[in-house]
Amino acid sequence: MNECSAQNASKRAQIIEAAVAEFQDKGFASASMDRISTRAEVSKRTLYKYFESKENLFRSIVIELSDRFAEVLEIRYETGRDIHAQLTELAWAEGRILMLPDVIAMARMVISETLRNPALAAEAQGKLDKTATFSAMLKDAAEDGQLRIDDPEQAGREFIGLIKARAFWPLLFTGGVLSEAEMADTIESSVQMMISRYGIDPDPGTE
Repeated sequence: MNECSAQNASKRAQIIEAAVAEFQDKGFASASMDRISTRAEVSKRTLYKYFESKENLFRSIVIELSDRFAEVLEIRYETGRDIHAQLTELAWAEGRILMLPDVIAMARMVISETLRNPALAAEAQGKLDKTATFSAMLKDAAEDGQLRIDDPEQAGREFIGLIKARAFWPLLFTGGVLSEAEMADTIESSVQMMISRYGIDPDPGTE
């Protein structure tokens, strides 16, 4: 990245951080582009250079939040590889992102605003829902004989739910994040519960 591109990326991140704070404080309807420019310490001309409207800025925050979880989308099931290791790897791809304070801040803002605006909620949900990746791995693991799952979509929701029950939803109220040790415990517990629920018992005749 050249110096100009780095400056642009830094300025854009500065504006997004200010917008997250403004939307959290005032809500989307009452948020002011003037106040966002003041919070970001940029001119209104600079603000509108990057984001032409409040709507564009809000959607950019949703996209930014979605992009943070891109690593999750890249994980695929590997035939024959230990299922505990694969589920752990997938859970950590999600968990590492949930340990970032700015991700939690953006999520708090997006969720609070979508509660006020159903149209925004539907649009945001489509970009932020990563359940399909979890469900795909569980489906492939079942087809490979490592798990027994009748409804991979439901199982995917359950897996994400186990992680977020400790690593996401309670922290929306405080803005905090789990430590690495707490996340490791959350992930191991979640993986063990999935394997306990969907794992295939060894054939007694092979013992």
